[in-house]
Amino acid sequence: EIMHTSAINTYIDLNEKYKVSADDTILMVSAIDFDLSVYDIFAMLSAGGTIVTTSEDNYRNPDEWLNLVDKYKVTIWDSVPILFDMIVTMAEGKNRKLPFRIVMLSGDWIAINLPKRFYNISENINSIVVAMGGATEASIWSNYINVLKEISDNWVSIPYGKPLENQVYKVVDDFGRTCPNYVKGELLIGGVGVAKGYR
Repeated sequence: EIMHTSAINTYIDLNEKYKVSADDTILMVSAIDFDLSVYDIFAMLSAGGTIVTTSEDNYRNPDEWLNLVDKYKVTIWDSVPILFDMIVTMAEGKNRKLPFRIVMLSGDWIAINLPKRFYNISENINSIVVAMGGATEASIWSNYINVLKEISDNWVSIPYGKPLENQVYKVVDDFGRTCPNYVKGELLIGGVGVAKGYR
């Protein structure tokens, strides 16, 4: 059970961090029963923003997504990496730019070159790719990292970042003690985001 206060905590934090407002529009490509849709709907409505939905005809068609992005002046993208890869690939193939000021990616491994591919075709010099992680049972996301335009050559993946506001995200040992840097352990998610009654 996700309490309203838990989900609200997540989207208020992100809306404040990235200054989401009534000027923003999101293209909702996640299914309504997938946890990312909670942000798409409630965060945008709370900010007074606009939600553009897909239909049965275009919900997996990146060419149609580009048409919707242009028609409704979409500023925010929120999806699993593979869907974002689809629209980036389509834009690259058409030799065109993408207008998103915020790109939120989560739910799966993010290809190391995907953020840079987007930055190379972004028409907004201040655009930001935000990689997030966590668990559905912790109110969508527990952590975030702003992926820079230039990342270290020794990265093999996009790492998890810092906990969101009022949340806990750390590596612990078998006794629940925080592990020192580079010591293997278990991921612990805590704080206001954790579902009621979760064990």
